[in-house]
Amino acid sequence: MTALSEINLYTVFQRYARATPDKTLLVVEDERIGYGEFVADTEVIARALVALGVEPGHRVGLILPNSGLWYKLYWAAVRIGAQPVPFDPQIGEWEMARLLDLTEVRVCFAAVRYRQNAILENLLLARQSAPALTHIVVADAPAGDGLLSFEQFLHLAPASSFEVPICPVDETSVLMLACTSGSTGNPKVIVVPHQGFRQSQQDMADALAFGPDDVMLLGMPLYHQGGFGMGLQMVLSGGTVFYQPTFEPVKFLNLIAQYRVTVLQLTATLAKIILSVPDFERYDLSSVRMAYFAGEVLPMEVARVFFEKLGIRVVNIIGSTETATMVIWDSLCDTDVDVNNFRPMSFTAMKILDEAHRDVAVGDVGTLFIHTDALLLEYYKNEAETARRLHGWDGLQWFDTGDLGQRCPDGRIRFVGRVKRAIKRGSNLIYPEEIESFLLTHPDIEAVAVTGQSHELIGEMVVAHIQPRQGCAFTRRDLLAFCRGQLAAYKIPDQIVVVDAIPKDIGKVQFKYLKQN
Repeated sequence: MTALSEINLYTVFQRYARATPDKTLLVVEDERIGYGEFVADTEVIARALVALGVEPGHRVGLILPNSGLWYKLYWAAVRIGAQPVPFDPQIGEWEMARLLDLTEVRVCFAAVRYRQNAILENLLLARQSAPALTHIVVADAPAGDGLLSFEQFLHLAPASSFEVPICPVDETSVLMLACTSGSTGNPKVIVVPHQGFRQSQQDMADALAFGPDDVMLLGMPLYHQGGFGMGLQMVLSGGTVFYQPTFEPVKFLNLIAQYRVTVLQLTATLAKIILSVPDFERYDLSSVRMAYFAGEVLPMEVARVFFEKLGIRVVNIIGSTETATMVIWDSLCDTDVDVNNFRPMSFTAMKILDEAHRDVAVGDVGTLFIHTDALLLEYYKNEAETARRLHGWDGLQWFDTGDLGQRCPDGRIRFVGRVKRAIKRGSNLIYPEEIESFLLTHPDIEAVAVTGQSHELIGEMVVAHIQPRQGCAFTRRDLLAFCRGQLAAYKIPDQIVVVDAIPKDIGKVQFKYLKQN
């Protein structure tokens, strides 16, 4: 294991910029940024942040879609010891006001719009509830109403002879504040450790043997800790990362061939979508050596297409914003069990415990507790949640993931589902993830999300929101025919809702927006 370093993570970019300045670091859409260019631009932004009054420990908000600018702003903040606070660019005014106030963001960089979301308009309203917010920088439009354009912001930077020192870090240093679970009405802000997060991503990069010749194409948004962290694993190895501003399956497949992509980062939904592209066989995937899955339950049928038919190694992980990577399934050594049977990494530890925090017996289901280097320092300004989820045992800190797992005889755990998503239908407890995994194997279903809905007789009924493959119709009769004999009768959805598109942000289902539809 690589020793923890007191050196700021930003120095990784400097090191590669000196060694290979012209090598491509990041590509988003048609924007290609080399390591040397990235460091030069980021240092200008760092000087401008300091000129704007940003100091170590201050919070810098990012409400932007995937872009080179997002990446530069994030790392410029880290360089000077400030803490980036990335927001979902689909965030609404109510959520925005609460999170800006809670995180005490001083400077916020925002796009005018993202899809149908009027980001800037919402931000101007939300800032009335965020007294710490002193400056708003508009990334993609002229300024007005006391705002700064990005060009005006850059002009604040002193001459290049002025050098901003890189902020040192220690075991208590914070890398970022990550906002999550805003849909519950109780937004949680995760304090991510600088050193621990770096160590966890370096360990994962080493375990997967990433190197400078690798090119990773990611299907997750940058604001999401999973997409950001997986990309960082590649950067720590000196490789190249591609992010898409929005997911377009044909473009995704063409990029693989055009740039000789070696690692695909996917969710089960994205995988199903690209496999359903007409004439999929004609796309050149010969450069791809690994499909790296996270974020959703992966059906074994989908995994087999990759490692058996396409000859691509499949790595399936469970991770969380609070822990980074926790457990793994790898087709190089785990094909004797289902893709949702996981084992800990050499640098992680797990426990499966009952409600009294005792080890469960083999075959029983319990809650997954995890220890990793990347374990959150705390939930910001939320002592009760911190105390509820973090536990000190065996000289280590353990995190209550809220994931349910079944202890297997071989030491693995079988992922069952999330505690908070479980549906209580009559006397039966149903895990939506299991039903979603099964329904995704239907050739005419492109994406699916299963939720519970209150019912006066049975408590909750099972509702399947289904996005059919383009050109296909789908009815409850179709669903019943497909499920009969395959699922227990009580698990078959009571109702289906056919939608044009399930709310996703580059692949990962956004349940909070699904509930609004």
